[in-house]
Amino acid sequence: MNHRIYLDFNASIPIATEAASAMRPFLAEHYGNPSSLLCAGAPAKDAVEKARGQVAGLLGCDPTGLVFTSGGSESNNYAINRSK
Repeated sequence: MNHRIYLDFNASIPIATEAASAMRPFLAEHYGNPSSLLCAGAPAKDAVEKARGQVAGLLGCDPTGLVFTSGGSESNNYAINRSK
């Protein structure tokens, strides 16, 4: 057996084919900031809200209670600051 074993998924991780396909339009065509008031961000904002609803459906929770962050540090800071 001669196959690679990669143990540093903290630094990077392969992207699932399904996730890459879902993201492709937002990397090439609809790359506006979803938090922007400009119309370029509208498709991205719609996609974020659709994803929020899908995740909420899987978790059985209210979509307004979900917060997406850019990573672990931001998530930890958000959780710590919300508990104060």
